[in-house]
Amino acid sequence: MKEPVPDEERALVERARTNRDDFGQLYERYVGRVYSYVYYRVGNRQDAEDLTARVFVQALSHLADFNPEGGSFSGWLMTIAHNLSANWFRDQARRRAAP
Repeated sequence: MKEPVPDEERALVERARTNRDDFGQLYERYVGRVYSYVYYRVGNRQDAEDLTARVFVQALSHLADFNPEGGSFSGWLMTIAHNLSANWFRDQARRRAAP
């Protein structure tokens, strides 16, 4: 069973859907956690910074799709981070294979 989203987080996400300053608060709250996860996966600062930025760009552009009934906002961000990291590894493998 998924952990319920705290009311404070739910309200902040709702406000962020129409107010980008509130999205900035979400960014500040979770950027360290997302960066740490991505850095652990990719192993270098530049790629981790790039992927972390892409996580938040994607989250912002798909904020209307976030459903708090499906889990926490941080969990949603980490899913995005995981998927972008997996895509990064696929892209790296393709680049190495090409002559």
